[in-house]
Amino acid sequence: MNDGASFQADAREDARIYQAARDLHITYQQGDLPAAGAETPLTLAHLLSCFADAPLPVYVLSPEALAAVPVPGLTAERVAAELRALPSLTVDPDGTAGGPPIVCVQPGEAASGTPSGELTDDMRMRLRAGAAALLDRAMLRSRPLEGTLLDLLAAHVRALLWHPGGEPVRTSAARDSDLAAVSVTIAAARRVRDAYEGCGRYDEGLPFAVRIVQSGAASPVTDGLVLGQLHVGCGDFDEAEAVLRPVLALVEQEATGRGLTVAGLTGPSIAEIFRDNSPGPYTSRLTAVDCEVLAQVAAVQHTLCDALYGLRRYPECERLLRTAVGLRLRVLGAAHPAWMLTQLRRARVLGRQRLWREAMGFVHDALVHRDRAELDRDRPRDAALLRLAHAEVTVEAVRSLQEEGAGRSRGVGMFPAPVVRLLDRTVGGNPQPEKLTWDDARRLVEEAASSCERAFGPTHPHTRAARSLRDRAVQGNETGP
Repeated sequence: MNDGASFQADAREDARIYQAARDLHITYQQGDLPAAGAETPLTLAHLLSCFADAPLPVYVLSPEALAAVPVPGLTAERVAAELRALPSLTVDPDGTAGGPPIVCVQPGEAASGTPSGELTDDMRMRLRAGAAALLDRAMLRSRPLEGTLLDLLAAHVRALLWHPGGEPVRTSAARDSDLAAVSVTIAAARRVRDAYEGCGRYDEGLPFAVRIVQSGAASPVTDGLVLGQLHVGCGDFDEAEAVLRPVLALVEQEATGRGLTVAGLTGPSIAEIFRDNSPGPYTSRLTAVDCEVLAQVAAVQHTLCDALYGLRRYPECERLLRTAVGLRLRVLGAAHPAWMLTQLRRARVLGRQRLWREAMGFVHDALVHRDRAELDRDRPRDAALLRLAHAEVTVEAVRSLQEEGAGRSRGVGMFPAPVVRLLDRTVGGNPQPEKLTWDDARRLVEEAASSCERAFGPTHPHTRAARSLRDRAVQGNETGP
């Protein structure tokens, strides 16, 4: 899943820049929309009828917002005058956003006397597009978007995303004149979905992700990947695999169409390693689009591996992670947090198969580059995720080696497992996992728990996972030999 990683959030936002600009141009330009009907002047009550019967922050309809996002048929001055005449209420934030009380109006009360039959389909479309664009702008300017503010805005996006009666908006059922309204509604829904995912509230973001995919306006790859990530976050591993398999087929097909190989040995060649900088990336023979395609393949593989890990299909998970590690090494380099996290995930899967010598070798590879990066200062979420992944592997290694004995070895190429074990004992340069203790594990999980709390907050699933891991390490330290 996304894991709350800032590198994945950055990539997703960059990928939407062009589409977002296009949606804004289509939706916000009055010339692209039908002219307002002269027989029925629009009022603030008509606009408020598009929102949910829930508190709506007043600043969503501020003059600045209506100047930036004009609604044909309504002027900012008229909206401001009618807004002042409405009773307001104050919603106290729950502390997560850290802001002052939020002044709201109740759209249901203001629009209760507005007859709906007097509006034409074009007028309703124009109002829905304006309401969605105003919400989209409000969320874009709200940082951080979480807590009470997120819940307030999400209720109104839900009202636009779901038709009365529970049916989602769909482009297949929309007329050409409605496509702008659907497009900007989906853009606003993506912001809600991503905000819930970033807060670790996966079960609340999942319905928005499902509706986006059902709308027909979704990106099969980007929106499908996020839906899979949210299923993984909710523990719905079978559903996640069902969603991600077609997405993986699509991105692999795109890579194959560009003449790129994504199966087998995907990392750089020995010649490239010696010719270029050793940490990578190794992109001298790749275009920028090639790199983006391969990075997307690795992201889907990584998320699918999280689902397979939850289903305890470790060998299959390991094969996919080997490919993802190679792809990320090639296009991102070993100093990138995405590569480090994938390498630690690979170590976790090997540990589940009790291949601890290989696992700890991968941990060592990842940590060498992590120590060189200024992640704690520049990318605290990525640093916290790496600390948590390292602590998880270490706790499991200490437990397994003490309770189940030395890990097993497997053959490599022409060498059978006994020969590999002999070479490990004599010339192996990787850290020996037998030397790990519960004190080492406890120290790592303490660092991970503190780092996750600072980066994600006290209630995020990653913070709760780190605390649970800390309890296991303390328990093991008390009962261990």
